[in-house]
Amino acid sequence: MRHIDLFIAAASMTFVTACVEDHPLAASRLADYKPFDLKTRPHFSSYQNVVGSYLRREALGEDSQACVVGLTRGGRDTDVVWVIWRGGDRLIRWFPGENNLELSSRNLSLTEDVVPTDADIGTSTYLESRPWVNELERLCEKHGRRVSANQ
Repeated sequence: MRHIDLFIAAASMTFVTACVEDHPLAASRLADYKPFDLKTRPHFSSYQNVVGSYLRREALGEDSQACVVGLTRGGRDTDVVWVIWRGGDRLIRWFPGENNLELSSRNLSLTEDVVPTDADIGTSTYLESRPWVNELERLCEKHGRRVSANQ
């Protein structure tokens, strides 16, 4: 009799588990952005020089690589460019007119300034979430440009 009770309990748990819907993923903060070719924007067409010189200064002789991706919502005033340098633990927003990435006001550590979820950002205007960074990295791998310190 005890085995039947355990069987019924296990079957009930399986049924209940199977009926629970997965929660859909939250809408991405990058969903409205589309990639653009950096060479088509005068402010960012020198990406190899700007990112390459940054890597040469910061990588200290290593052949480090960064990924650079341009995203836009349509108008040129919505263009954003991100530099992802995993080897240097950096996520940098490159603003138009800047030629020195070290001076960017959005120069983040991929370990210290990235929190597990959007909810963990709280009221911070500086932190980013791991899902957002993961999506940005995916977009960079698919649409971005690789820049090497030795280019």
